[in-house]
Amino acid sequence: MNATTATDTESTTATYFTMETDEGGITTLVFDSPDGRVNTFTRAAIEELAEHVTELERRAAEGSTRGVMFASGKEGNFIAGADIHLIREISTPQEGREAAAAGQAIFARIQDLPVPTLAAINGSCMGGGLELALSCDYRTAADSPRTKIGLPETQLGVLPGWGGTFRLPRTVGWKQATKMILSGSPVDAGRALRHGLVDAVYPPAFFDEWTRALFGRLLDGADDRVARGRRKAGKRRSWILERTPVGRALIFRAAAADVKKRTGGHYPAQPEALRVLRATTGGALGNRQARRRANAREAGAFGRLAATEESTNLTRLFFAREAAKRQEALQYARTDRHISRAAVLGAGVMGGRIAWLFSSRDVPVVMKDIAWDAVHKGYQSAREVYDQLRARGKYDDREVNLKLNAIHGAVSYESIGRPDVVVEAVVERMDVKRQVLSELESHIADDTIVVSNTSALSIDGMASALRHPERFAGMHFFNPVNRMPLVEVIRGERTADAVIGDVVALALRLGKTPVVVKNSPGFLVNRLLLPYLNEAAVMLGEGVDYEAADRLFADFGMPMGPYTLLDEVGIDVGFHVAATLNEAFGDRMATAPVLDAIRTDSSLLGKKSGAGFYVYENGKRRDANPRMKELIRGHRSSSGGGARPGDRDIFDRAMLNMVNEAAYALEEGVVGSPEELDLAMIMGTGFPPFRGGLLRWADREGTGAIRDRLQDLRARFGERFAPAPLLAQYADEGRGFFTAADGD
Repeated sequence: MNATTATDTESTTATYFTMETDEGGITTLVFDSPDGRVNTFTRAAIEELAEHVTELERRAAEGSTRGVMFASGKEGNFIAGADIHLIREISTPQEGREAAAAGQAIFARIQDLPVPTLAAINGSCMGGGLELALSCDYRTAADSPRTKIGLPETQLGVLPGWGGTFRLPRTVGWKQATKMILSGSPVDAGRALRHGLVDAVYPPAFFDEWTRALFGRLLDGADDRVARGRRKAGKRRSWILERTPVGRALIFRAAAADVKKRTGGHYPAQPEALRVLRATTGGALGNRQARRRANAREAGAFGRLAATEESTNLTRLFFAREAAKRQEALQYARTDRHISRAAVLGAGVMGGRIAWLFSSRDVPVVMKDIAWDAVHKGYQSAREVYDQLRARGKYDDREVNLKLNAIHGAVSYESIGRPDVVVEAVVERMDVKRQVLSELESHIADDTIVVSNTSALSIDGMASALRHPERFAGMHFFNPVNRMPLVEVIRGERTADAVIGDVVALALRLGKTPVVVKNSPGFLVNRLLLPYLNEAAVMLGEGVDYEAADRLFADFGMPMGPYTLLDEVGIDVGFHVAATLNEAFGDRMATAPVLDAIRTDSSLLGKKSGAGFYVYENGKRRDANPRMKELIRGHRSSSGGGARPGDRDIFDRAMLNMVNEAAYALEEGVVGSPEELDLAMIMGTGFPPFRGGLLRWADREGTGAIRDRLQDLRARFGERFAPAPLLAQYADEGRGFFTAADGD
């Protein structure tokens, strides 16, 4: 809300906040941080807020204000939450507890103001922003896609620390509050209204005016719609579940089972948040004694969590993602070309998902293939994603139809129109890609950006088929496109700087996390992942029980073990990429013979064929595949077998192979920094975020210890385990990947 729209009778101005009282006796405190595009609670902002609350208490006591409204001077943002640096600075549980208690005290004073209060949520309202809003008597929200309301603290390894665990359940009910706090997922304005989190939702164009009018009516006692709305939201909740000890116990039991399933016991924040919720069920929203007890419990839990290694690693990941978003402005020039139309060449499953991505961001897109049957398949692939999102309540029928109407089909280049960007997503064969790109060039403008969604093929090899290689780059989307957040932006030798900047900007617009990498075989993620998968395949010939091995890596925190992952990517695809890397890097990446034996059977390609290492029904993994086990036994017998590796060797041979290859990639400049490498591995492979990333984990293990373990593996299993020169250097110097990068 823009404070200058009010009629001023009294005004004070400060750095972060402006306070005004209009002729109707409504005091508005406007948060407009000078530090950036969004409002965050920095240490200075919190201190200033406390001073303003003291002034509000004075005005309320003397009767110079009838009500207080909290608003934002930022368009599309109420309050993004606390400055994450505040969490990063916490090193002990005591420091964390004190930081939480300080914020709780301010918000308790807001809740206890003797006049009505309202939070005017005009956009994103997260973390501490929602905790402030919950301390108010009323809340309104702007009906905008930018309005997201939630408590994401568990995603940073902590829990809401400024009273959120006390106020949210008493506002939306225990079931919904537990879901929001444990998942960290926000809700939009419509769902916030249905749950009773906000009392009214208004169009952005009228938000300020209508919010102020509503508050005036509430102060005059002339509007009972808010009370009716709250009763209606309350009736949607189950009385038995929400208001009885047995019912709440059922909610907590189901939540605990879900947390264990989702986190594997590796993330302490969710179980701790659940314990706090369980222990603080007594007392109504206005019960100050119950609030004090709950706040003390919450602050203690926050302090313990903020000082954990998991929280440290998750906050590092947050900053790495923010850095990836900023690199467009910091490192690369741009042509300032606005992407208003797109085209995708190749309308298979992947092409359809890429088309879905453009349409989901309201960019019209044309899918082109050589036959209408193929185009239809791509369209169905896009529709499947929308159907899934509709089933989860993300879209309604009208929204799905509108977005699907942004996807068009074509079987000729003349029909793709004049796109600003073309994504080539045809079959992963260099000859086919070169032919398609060469054909395309005469049908598009000279400044149209062209990118290839290739997982391993040379960008420079493809660029040689183009008259304008300077406008060509790689844009490697990860499968499934609708769930995987990473995009590798691959720079060719002749790619213009501005084009890289434009592609990075496009990835961000599409909601992806971009990492710029050098054109090198396998680029970054596949180059590191394939030695891990290939070594797992080598061990099959030595008698490894792949079900037990998958569990070993899942216990470490990987989203799935290497054999399940091979099924996911396709055993034939894995072999193809492994062969490409074998050709580039020689014996260090010699392809596992068993992969060649398996991939020749077209019925054993993994999930896409319904069978691989496991059997799949309707896309769901079932039991281990007895046919695969028989094939592996036959291969082992014919190759002479050998000693069966133990768990330590299984883990080290796969995981340390990946660390070693990461050292090679860093030394060759494939990626700009260890931090970007870790971000890519977390976003692209699901490497456990709580471990901080592949190289953070390696530093924790110690480069010296890893070198020594690799030397032992080298002596027993061959030269592919020879420590990379950079790794050996760091081990000799007693340094880690990050200490070397930071110059410590």
